[in-house]
Amino acid sequence: MDIDLKLFFKIYFSITLLFVLLNIKFFYDRIKKNDFIKFVFFFLVILSIFIFIAQNLKLEWDGHVWISKAIIFLNNEQITNLNNTLHADYPHLGSYLWAFFWSNSLLEFEYFGRFFFVYLYVLSTFLIFKLLNVNNDFIKIFLILFFILLTFEPYYFGGYQEYLIFSSLIIASRYIYIYNLNGSKNIKLIFLALLILYISCWFKNEGKIYFVIFSGALIYFANINHYKKILLTLLIISLLLIQYFLQKYLISFSGSSDVDYIMNFLQNFKDINLLFTKLFKILLNMIIVFMKHPLWIMIFLAIFAQIFFVKKINQNVKYFLTCLFLNLIVITGIYMGMKDIDFILRVTLDRVLFQTSGFYLILILSIINFKMINQK
Repeated sequence: MDIDLKLFFKIYFSITLLFVLLNIKFFYDRIKKNDFIKFVFFFLVILSIFIFIAQNLKLEWDGHVWISKAIIFLNNEQITNLNNTLHADYPHLGSYLWAFFWSNSLLEFEYFGRFFFVYLYVLSTFLIFKLLNVNNDFIKIFLILFFILLTFEPYYFGGYQEYLIFSSLIIASRYIYIYNLNGSKNIKLIFLALLILYISCWFKNEGKIYFVIFSGALIYFANINHYKKILLTLLIISLLLIQYFLQKYLISFSGSSDVDYIMNFLQNFKDINLLFTKLFKILLNMIIVFMKHPLWIMIFLAIFAQIFFVKKINQNVKYFLTCLFLNLIVITGIYMGMKDIDFILRVTLDRVLFQTSGFYLILILSIINFKMINQK
């Protein structure tokens, strides 16, 4: 099965151009009346990060893993050749996007493929801040810039996939917030959020964990009847099965199972000292990571303000707090099932916690919106 990136790009570009031409009056009116300043700012932010990447072309450690997959797509090779790469079990959508924009750039420079990661990151930031109840565009621009300064990690743009999950989770949280905020019964919003969460499964393996946790909690808190909840649960299971069978029969991947992790986790209970030692190391490293990333500090400050000052936890906040609790519990459990825990914690926990932090930005925006509403 050959994958012709240039042919796919021509089809995609033609459809996009047709859509723009059919809606040109709408886009013109929107930019002319409301969003011109934000559009210029959006362009400048993306351009600034683009230039930064072009001046810092180094691929970091995992970047060499992901680019090996991207080269397969770039050369239109058989998709089964993914099995010949290091860490063949890693999902490949991020590498496909890398190759897609690399191949279809005018100069066909490698880093042009990574520009999409920047675009998605900035786009997700602008989308989430549209939820802010602030009429002054300059205040919104300031807050967006502040958020980007807090979350911009040059290291992760060196070929890592963290920003793809980070950004997709931000976009998913936006639609989840819209759904819960209005007490809506619009099943389309839930369906859209589930599909966006599902995309993260194809970026990294841990995306499946986020998909199950965040989607399961969403169905539990959703204001819909039990019949629809059952159907959505079946949808989640079906999507996971689709990924499994596509990897098994399309890519012919036959990787190792997760049995080893489970067995290692159960071994902890035979040695109580080992159990508490691992738990202490995990919690200590989590605290260090939280202090390293300012966004996490702001998230916990927002939770503190929600509990002690707002003193009202609505369904929306309950959902995100539940996701945060489950997320940290599952991460702890996974690391408990690893053997060389000191090394693994040192090289991976930072990225694992970073990529989900954007999902909880909603908790900060909720506090800001609450304050703005009370001031009116």
